[in-house]
Amino acid sequence: MQAAAVEDEDDFMLPMPPRMAVIAAASVETVEAPAAPAAAPVAAAAAPAAEPATPAAAAAAAPAGDFTARPAGATVTDAQASTSAPEVLPKAHSSKFVVDENENLKSTPEMRAWTGVSIAMMGATFAEAVNKVNGFDDVVSLGAAVFMAYVMADLGTGVYHWGVDNYGDGNTPVFGRQIAAFQGHHQRPWTITQREFANNLHQVFQPAAYPAAGLLAICPSMSVGWNAWASSFLFLVCMSQQFHAWSHMKKSELHPVVVALQDANVLISRKAHGAHHRAPFEGNYCIVSGWWNDILDRSNFFRKAEKFIFHYTGIEPRCWEMPTEDWKELERPGASTSA
Repeated sequence: MQAAAVEDEDDFMLPMPPRMAVIAAASVETVEAPAAPAAAPVAAAAAPAAEPATPAAAAAAAPAGDFTARPAGATVTDAQASTSAPEVLPKAHSSKFVVDENENLKSTPEMRAWTGVSIAMMGATFAEAVNKVNGFDDVVSLGAAVFMAYVMADLGTGVYHWGVDNYGDGNTPVFGRQIAAFQGHHQRPWTITQREFANNLHQVFQPAAYPAAGLLAICPSMSVGWNAWASSFLFLVCMSQQFHAWSHMKKSELHPVVVALQDANVLISRKAHGAHHRAPFEGNYCIVSGWWNDILDRSNFFRKAEKFIFHYTGIEPRCWEMPTEDWKELERPGASTSA
């Protein structure tokens, strides 16, 4: 059943299901076709008796061994790589990253380390900006830089979200895991609310640790405005994944400060982001504040970008067609089936 984009407060978010479903790395599922039956031997009634076959000929004529059958109930992560099946071309949009219902949703020490170290480096760069403030002009520069970072982070997350929703798949170099995660999110939007903080954010803070280290290294020689803007922008882009998670939760599940920020349109709200979860997922991509959504959608910014890409590459975005079954939102386990 395809869920509506935005439901009642009590209906939109239902109790946590007994089993978790999240994105994880796994092997591409392959189904090996049974060996084709050998052609019927030509009748040899009138033919002279055949000479004894050589060992090599006998081995070549021996029937091929049966492929190992996939056990009933096996998951894609149980599948073994085939060394005997013929090469099979993958389906369009096939992905090596699939939904794994058994992935851990808790934060591990490694996840906490990546998240914490990255935040600390961004914070240190911002602190350098504050320490350099010397007079009213610097105060204005710092404030303007933070505000511009906030505005541009919303725009940046929208453009990135549009890209991973519409182009590539789980096999795409570098971005494959995030592409698969965003696509899987359309099927099971509730799972993002079940991850612990570092579990949810380490996948963005970990790659961000490298530019964060670079910003920290050069910050002593940079201006107040640059240090404030760069550290704030990087932090907000990474935190957008948590803002995104909050936008899928009921107000009763959120801290009052988060609810107040959502109500003030400072952070993306449930209602605003819910508009994105309508097939074919062609708008409302921004997930920091959502301020840019109306501007980008009403100006047809993404439609023009899609036509430009199609004109020069011949690649169509997914949103030009209605989603296939693996894009449709599933009914949450334990949800009421009443209309």
